[in-house]
Amino acid sequence: MHQEQNKIIKILFSEYYEKAELDLPNDMELREFAYQPFDSETYVRHLSFSSPQELRQYILQNVPLHLYYSSARYQLPSAKEMDEKGWLGSDLLFDLDADEICEVKVRRFCPQDGYETLASNCNGEPPIEYAEITTECIMKVFEKALLIRDILKEDFGLNARIFFSGNRGFHLRVTCYEDCALLDPDDRKEIAEYFTSPKPPVIYEGNPGWSGRIAKGIEGINIDTQVTIDIRRLVRIPGSLNGKAGLMVVEIKNDKFEYGEWLSPFDGDCIFLPYVSAELTLFNNKYTVKRTYPIKIDTRIGVYLALKGLGKVKAYVR
Repeated sequence: MHQEQNKIIKILFSEYYEKAELDLPNDMELREFAYQPFDSETYVRHLSFSSPQELRQYILQNVPLHLYYSSARYQLPSAKEMDEKGWLGSDLLFDLDADEICEVKVRRFCPQDGYETLASNCNGEPPIEYAEITTECIMKVFEKALLIRDILKEDFGLNARIFFSGNRGFHLRVTCYEDCALLDPDDRKEIAEYFTSPKPPVIYEGNPGWSGRIAKGIEGINIDTQVTIDIRRLVRIPGSLNGKAGLMVVEIKNDKFEYGEWLSPFDGDCIFLPYVSAELTLFNNKYTVKRTYPIKIDTRIGVYLALKGLGKVKAYVR
C-alpha cells in the first residue's frame, strides 16, 4: 500500500479501534494474539493479554491492518516456540470463501494507463487485479454457511456461530471443550471430508443425514479444509476490521444478513484518486472512475477500493 494512503487509512482504523466492541473469548488469557501492521507483510505473533482493556491499549499504540487470536488455548500463549506453548485444545473452525462457491470475475488493469486488459502482462509489469464480488455471490456463500451450521447441529450436536469475514466469505466457529477441543488434525480432517465429500451408503429422501440431503439435491460443500484441520489456526477477532476490504468482522444472528455499506464503520466523504479507468460495481451500486482524476466519494467506498489496490485515499472529511 502507498505510504500516503497508509497514513490516512491507518488514522481511520485507529479511530475505529478507540471505540470498537471486540468480541473476545472468556478465556482470552489462554489465547495467542497476533496482528499484521500497516506497511508490513509479516505478522507480529505470540502476544498475550489478560483483559480487553490491555488489548485495546496495545492496538491503539500498534494499529492493526488485521487482528487475530488463536483457535487454540495454551498454557503459555506468549511462548515464542509453538512446542513451548502447551496446547490445551482448540475450537472447531470452518471457512467459506466466494472463490470456492461462485465463479468470481477477476478484472485486470494495466498500471501504465489504467485500462482493462485480458493480458497477464502489461509491458513487463503485472496488471492490477480486482476480484469483483457480487451481492448475489456473497448471499450464495451465506446460504452454504447456514447449511454447515445446521448440519453441525443435526449430525454432531454442535452449536456453531457464523461470522462475516469482513471481505468475501464467512467463518463458522464451534467453541469446543473436553472431547471436541482435543480432536487432533486427523479427526478434524474426517469432519472436513464429511462436508466436502459425503458418501452415504444409501440415498433416500426420508433418511436423516447426508442420505436424505443428497436425495433432495443438496451436494457437498467446498470449504477450506486446511482451516478445519489446523489446531493452531489464527482467527479474525469479531468486531475487528479486515484489512483487505475495510469491512467489519461481524456475527450473523437470526439467520439474516445483508451485504451492504453498513459493514464499513467509516463516515463522511473522501477524495479518491483512481489507478484505473472503469465502471465498478460494489454493494449493487455502480461507480465510474477514471485514472488520475480525483473524485469525491463515500469514505466507505473509497477505503474499500483503495484496499483492493484500485487507487488511494487522498483526503477525507467527516
